[in-house]
Amino acid sequence: MSIRQAAYDDYPVLAKVHVESWKTTYRGMIADAYLDQLTVESRLDRWKQLLSRGDKDLWTFVSEDEAGRVCGFIQGGKCREEGAGYDAEIYALYLLQEHQGKGYGRLLVNTLIQAFRENGFGSMYVWVLKDNPARQFYIKMGGSPVSEKTLNIAGQADLETGLAWDKL
Repeated sequence: MSIRQAAYDDYPVLAKVHVESWKTTYRGMIADAYLDQLTVESRLDRWKQLLSRGDKDLWTFVSEDEAGRVCGFIQGGKCREEGAGYDAEIYALYLLQEHQGKGYGRLLVNTLIQAFRENGFGSMYVWVLKDNPARQFYIKMGGSPVSEKTLNIAGQADLETGLAWDKL
């Protein structure tokens, strides 16, 4: 198990992990028709763009399994919500289903927190669907529920919980 900063050439595998993890994680929470239409091809350009931005306040790390295959990623940066009161935000954390529960997520979060600390961020925030089992993962990692909002995905209202770490 290893963690490294994502490289531009990782865009195809990041698109694959992103789509596959959405399809397994959100099945039963988000409409099947929406999940079924997601494709790796539809995410390729977005990942190319994200990995080529050179934004100093955006970090993307990948986890690799014992065979050196990318099996997950985390992305975060400066808090996107004005007035939220937090410095940094986890934008996305996804792992292939067969690699969940093995410590990859914890290692990815801790790696991102270290990057945040090294860049002067002292607090952190993440949004997670209220029914997502990952919500408990974030709580175990020290996040506290601080807010809720409704998100519309494919015409369906889904409740999200904002979890925060006041001190990293």
